[in-house]
Amino acid sequence: MRGLVVAVVLMFAVPARAAGGIVLEAYTGDRPADANRLLGPVLDELAANKFSTGDTVARQIDAQVSRAAEAGNGLPADFAAQVDKGFHAYVTAKFEEAIKVLVPLVDTAHANSGAFLRDPSLREPLNRALIVLAIAQQRTGDPSAARATFAELLRSFPESQVSRGTYGPEAADLFEQVKREITAAGKGKLTVKGDDGAVVFVDEVFRGTSTTELAPGEYRVTVMLNNKPSRSHRVVVKAGSETTISVDARLDQTLHTSGWIGFAFATEADRDAHEGPYAAKIATSLGATEVAVVGIEQVRGRPAIVGSLVSLSSGREIRRASVAMDPDPSNDRLRALAKYLEGEEPAGGIEVQPLETTPIAGTNSAGNGPAIPHDQPSTRGGRWGGWKWITGAIGIGGLGTGAVLVAMNGSCSNTPPMGVLCRVYDTAAPGYGALAGGAVFAGISIYLFATQGKEVSKTAFIAPSPAGEGAIAGVAGSW
Repeated sequence: MRGLVVAVVLMFAVPARAAGGIVLEAYTGDRPADANRLLGPVLDELAANKFSTGDTVARQIDAQVSRAAEAGNGLPADFAAQVDKGFHAYVTAKFEEAIKVLVPLVDTAHANSGAFLRDPSLREPLNRALIVLAIAQQRTGDPSAARATFAELLRSFPESQVSRGTYGPEAADLFEQVKREITAAGKGKLTVKGDDGAVVFVDEVFRGTSTTELAPGEYRVTVMLNNKPSRSHRVVVKAGSETTISVDARLDQTLHTSGWIGFAFATEADRDAHEGPYAAKIATSLGATEVAVVGIEQVRGRPAIVGSLVSLSSGREIRRASVAMDPDPSNDRLRALAKYLEGEEPAGGIEVQPLETTPIAGTNSAGNGPAIPHDQPSTRGGRWGGWKWITGAIGIGGLGTGAVLVAMNGSCSNTPPMGVLCRVYDTAAPGYGALAGGAVFAGISIYLFATQGKEVSKTAFIAPSPAGEGAIAGVAGSW
């Protein structure tokens, strides 16, 4: 027995698409070599309609979310030797030359935390580079820069010392002065939340606990999971307060912001499970109002360019369509894919993909309308399991009510005085009706118990309204 159980359609007076969206790419494995050519028209069309793409998004992620644990060309293989070169310039009183050598080395080191996590022996030359840089800055008449470098030294290397015999009394005195000021300022707490099994590093120093007391200032937080570093997260610790940061190492390990912007998943299963939620998380971190994901993948065994619009509140796809790559698609067809993601009807050659039937918690693409509750039953295993219990309860209630009414039929409704006829119950018809109804619902319940998991019964959907001036949300089910 199949029938519509419930259908609700809501029209919201909000735009179907708001400005301020971002576009991310997604792949399984390496990005295809011809991705720029194939995705170019899609990205250009989205960029023309107030979606940020490419380097713009990369800069936003690097500034507001996290940076790659190893940037650019990575840490130079001769890092320690280059530090020695800067030290030699310092001991020969070539302070300007020492600064020119050491400043880019320190910046490169801070941009490549992952190298230090894998090889902790690199910390010793970095420690020396900071000391020599601070003293060179002091000797060239820049005490504020010297103080800032010493403060960075004390945050990254709290046990560091500046020897009077090696570096002179002026350098040692300035170092001790900065150290006293930092100590007097007090400490703050930093709590790092992350994946089970992840190892936390703060300024490339291993931290055995998730909560650490630190001197005030900016820190680099990186975690290691499965022998791979996460991205580097900048966090500011303030004296007398606690700062909490969450690091999703698995997300970080898939995220690229150099050359192209998006996710490279190890397996198709990882991509299916995490592409939408990761995209929504990045977009929310940037304060974006929408997020579109484009990439290349297999659709029914054939390579295709795929695009989707993802709900910020649930991480589920709102729209999804593809363009076959064989034959080579035209630019017009690729732009049509982008226009479909923007809310237009699909044009010829655009294959709209079915959405996952798990209930969507959220609304329109901007995520700013009423939400379908999170606790709706999932349909991944078939129809909602509650119907068998509801019909069973109705069946039992009907059978019980019918039995009582049939038993009461013909009996007195009260005890009359002697010689007066009593009023009898006439409940045969409703009794047999209730028995029949109860039997029907009991049969339905037995059927549902026997066939549970064999069909999908409910679909939640959200889509822009046909007029383009609102959004339509609905829930439908069958049994």
